[in-house]
Amino acid sequence: MIDSVHINDSTIYGPSWVDPELRPLFAEQNSVKGWLDVMTVLAEIQAEFGLIPLQAALEIKTAYENLEIDEAFLTEVGEGFVKTNHSLMGLITALKNRCGATGGEWLCYGVTVQDITDTHTVRTLLKVHGHFLAQITAIEQILVDLARLHRHTVMCGRTHGQPGLPITFGFKAATWLDELERHRQRLSELKSRLGVGQLGGGVGSLSSLGPQALALQKDVMQRLGLNVPAISWTSTRDRFAEWLNTLAMITSLGDRIGQEIVNLQRPEIGELSEGLVSGAVGSITMPQKRNPEISEHLGTLSRVVRHHAAHMAENLVHSHERDGRSWKGEWLIIPDATLATGKSLDLLELLLKDLQVNQQRMRANIMATNGFIHAEAVMLALAKTLGKQSAHQLVYEVTLQAQGVGLHFKQALSNNRKISAILTNDEIEALFDLEQSTGVCADMVDQVIAEIHLT
Repeated sequence: MIDSVHINDSTIYGPSWVDPELRPLFAEQNSVKGWLDVMTVLAEIQAEFGLIPLQAALEIKTAYENLEIDEAFLTEVGEGFVKTNHSLMGLITALKNRCGATGGEWLCYGVTVQDITDTHTVRTLLKVHGHFLAQITAIEQILVDLARLHRHTVMCGRTHGQPGLPITFGFKAATWLDELERHRQRLSELKSRLGVGQLGGGVGSLSSLGPQALALQKDVMQRLGLNVPAISWTSTRDRFAEWLNTLAMITSLGDRIGQEIVNLQRPEIGELSEGLVSGAVGSITMPQKRNPEISEHLGTLSRVVRHHAAHMAENLVHSHERDGRSWKGEWLIIPDATLATGKSLDLLELLLKDLQVNQQRMRANIMATNGFIHAEAVMLALAKTLGKQSAHQLVYEVTLQAQGVGLHFKQALSNNRKISAILTNDEIEALFDLEQSTGVCADMVDQVIAEIHLT
């Protein structure tokens, strides 16, 4: 019987919370393997510097290469943790039991559990980093195509949930694309700051590694494919805070797009909708429903990530040189937020790839405003004669009167003597030209697309 405690590990619901390509990176077996890999490389370099016997390094490497990280081994490590209440002692003891007489005595010489786990975490996140960049590139391509295709597709621009002015759907998609490109840039830029290993010893002074400590540290990091820290960062957690806050912004964009589709898929609006998935059930009691499940779940995942980003901000405040209260919380929140982000990007790509755009409904909803969506254009035309404030007041009064009796805005303008004295019928008609009412939306779409360089 499978005993799943965390929803990420649920056989039933897990696929909705985790990108399956990323899950193995955070599996317990792979985390333990990653820690042991760091410990083995460390021992090799320490032997080269004469800090530990060469025989010890060879035995540690042999034990690591022959080790099967199975349930029995993990149980042994877990029992060691319970016995010692130390994060790494159970693993050290379990590996020592599999080393020769010399190797087990020199495991983790002069370093701390945080050196091992932080370094492994960084190596793992660098693998995720490349995966996320690939996902974002795929989504950007979809958004480029959407924005270009719909650069002239007119729809209601809304503020405070109400129709405001005409825009194009391509313009809306381009705002998503523009933001996503900045997130891609942020993700790319943080790589050099994130990809720094940890090797500082008890308080970060490297006192246990002798006079050649900095050279040894450099060799360890180079062997592990990481940047060398200028100074220990055991109590300086901004690298991980930057990672989580970047993920929070990325998933919040997914939430924003999803929320837009949730609203515009409502039958009374009907301008956008998720692609129809054969067999999907919206409700077990209302069989007619097509719920925007993907869009809503983007919001759920983003809330998880934003919560963890806030938790990580708390971890920026450490006491002295190391603080377990802050540091150990990262073991929970970094994998959870990272996996949720991977799933969010996966779902966002699926959502946008299959997005249904109802151009006829977009135009119909503009027509349903009875012309009032053109009120600003009328006001600005009148302002040339009356001044902006007076023109605003006049149009405001006309709209209230017309809405009160259900009169089309164009007819109300023609009926008003003050307005008809300033604007001819042809001039009024021109102000209602839908194709000319979207400003420079199409030009801005082109500008955004021109800034995107997909590889």
